[in-house]
Amino acid sequence: MSDIHGDFPAFKRMLKVVDFKPLEDFLIVVGDVIDRGEHGVELLFMLRDMVDRGFATVIKGNHELFAQRYMEGSIFEKEWILNAGGKTLADLQALDDNKKSEFYDFIKQMPLYIERNLPKFGSTVITHTGLMESFLITDANDKIDVLASVKKAVETDEDDFLISADIHYWGRDQLRRLDKFIICGHIPTYQLGPEYTGKILENKAYMDIDAGSGYREQGGRLACYCIENEKVWYV
Repeated sequence: MSDIHGDFPAFKRMLKVVDFKPLEDFLIVVGDVIDRGEHGVELLFMLRDMVDRGFATVIKGNHELFAQRYMEGSIFEKEWILNAGGKTLADLQALDDNKKSEFYDFIKQMPLYIERNLPKFGSTVITHTGLMESFLITDANDKIDVLASVKKAVETDEDDFLISADIHYWGRDQLRRLDKFIICGHIPTYQLGPEYTGKILENKAYMDIDAGSGYREQGGRLACYCIENEKVWYV
C-alpha cells in the first residue's frame, strides 16, 4: 500500500478485505502514512507496532519527512500546515513527551528504499518517489542503474528526493532504460490521466500504487497490490 494519508478506517477495512494474517503475510507501506486525513498519528503508531512485531515495513514518504523536519526545528508550523499537516500537527502536539519521542524515532529510522526480488518483476526497488532526474547513474550501455541512482539521490539530497516526481513524467524511451522495476507512490494516479483515477498505474518500467486515498473528492481510493498473485484490492 502507499499514501494512506491518515485514512485509518480505510486501512482497517483493507486489512479485512485482503484477509491479512500477521503470521503469514507481510505488509509494505510505501510512504505518506500521515497528513491530509484525520487519523495519521493513530495509524502511524499502529504501523509502528506491526513493524516491531515483524510483519510490516514502512518506507519514508515526504509527509513523514515534513514531520521529522518540523520536530528537528528546520521547518516552521506554517510550512507543514501548508503541506496538509495541520491535523497531524495538532494530534502530535497533544501527545506527551514520551509519545512524541516514539513518533520521532519511528519516522527518523524509516528506510527510504528497499530492494525485493518479486515473482513478476524480478529485482525491484521500492521507494516513495521513484527516481530523480538529476541523480541518475548509467552504465556503458546507457542503462539507468536504478538502485545506484536512488542511493545517490538519498545520500546527496534526501529532501529533494522525497518530493521529486520525475519518473511519472518520463516518456517510454527514458523508462526503457531502467535496469530494475520500481514500485512507488507519491503522485496520485488521477493526476497522471483520467483513465487512472482510483486505480494503480502499471507499465513495463514501474508501478504507481498511490490510487488517491488522500484525494477521495477526486475519485481516489486506497489500493493494495499482492506481489504473489498480482491481485489488486481497493477500498
